[in-house]
Amino acid sequence: MSYALPNAWELGERRLSLRESFLDPSTFRRAEALGVGPGWRCFEAGAGHGSFARWLVERVGESGRVVAADLDVRFLVNIEGLEVRQVDIVRDELEREAFDLVHCRQFLLHIPERDALLARFAAALRPGGVLFVEEDDIYPVDAVATGAYRDGWLDFMAMMESSGLDAHWARRLPERLDALGLHDVDAELDASIFRGGSTPAESWSLSWLQVREQMLEQGRPYERVEAGRAELEDPTRWFHGPVKIMAWGRRPG
Repeated sequence: MSYALPNAWELGERRLSLRESFLDPSTFRRAEALGVGPGWRCFEAGAGHGSFARWLVERVGESGRVVAADLDVRFLVNIEGLEVRQVDIVRDELEREAFDLVHCRQFLLHIPERDALLARFAAALRPGGVLFVEEDDIYPVDAVATGAYRDGWLDFMAMMESSGLDAHWARRLPERLDALGLHDVDAELDASIFRGGSTPAESWSLSWLQVREQMLEQGRPYERVEAGRAELEDPTRWFHGPVKIMAWGRRPG
């Protein structure tokens, strides 16, 4: 499995920290509402910088278990109480019927084998366990973005799609969980609108900067992306970002 935005980038930790600051609140709130608590056995795929893994460790306590898996675990290895796995989740084995919670965030949309992985995540649940998936969908940008910001998104997304990303896959998440036979399936949206120069604006600007060398190596023009990054610095502008689709369901029993 390859990833177009690797953690090893010199500004990778900054980009991940920025994203956590505006993505975590809805993740924590929903996980709490799903009942995550002492004694739960949890698995997080693509744990990244580890903010949710840290939250889980505190939430499940000494009687619980938290496993965090990623290709690059450099930001996970010092989290006390966390079981860290450096794995390629597409190819490596995952226990069946082992976890009370399986979670991923902004992970499956990057992986061509996303539907097969989703089924594996469901199979990893114990009876009564919860699969909780959070993935972005680009439709607010498609619908309302204009000018250099829109053009920057179009060129950035073309680059990401060449690496296997599907920015429209998440809109069918509830139906996909239904099809896996999960019960109590439900969903909500965490929409994003933000001012230029803000934390989300800087996060997206860094994501666009991170692919610059890849785009140039592939002969893709970067000028429109650079112009979009300039717009993201303007504090008089407001922008719609992708929407985070949060869906969950329980394994029967």
